[in-house]
Amino acid sequence: MDKVLLILSHGSKAESITEITYKMRDSISAKNLYSDVKVAFMEFNSPSIPEAIADICKEGAAEIIALPMFLYKGNHILHDIPKELKKAREENPYVTIYMADPIGFDERIADILIERAEGALCQI
Repeated sequence: MDKVLLILSHGSKAESITEITYKMRDSISAKNLYSDVKVAFMEFNSPSIPEAIADICKEGAAEIIALPMFLYKGNHILHDIPKELKKAREENPYVTIYMADPIGFDERIADILIERAEGALCQI
């Protein structure tokens, strides 16, 4: 196992919300860009970030890309996730762990939001 993408999601008590994370995982996995695509959650769901990273390391990954499925740089992105990744790096010095940026501003997101707004007009 070479490069593993680890999608980081906030997590939720609502199962329908976590399903979106797994659908995203499946969609990215189908593109065959990474040796594996896994998910981890900040709160409410399993696996947690430390649990997921431990499992990935046991499977022999050389690199892990932690990809936050968050819109902006709030406390989880600025503090919580870096803290978890720092600890994981210390516990697994033979694995390189990267952290990607959150989604942030992107014209493609603006287009999706416009599409949703226009769709709301059709519901009246």
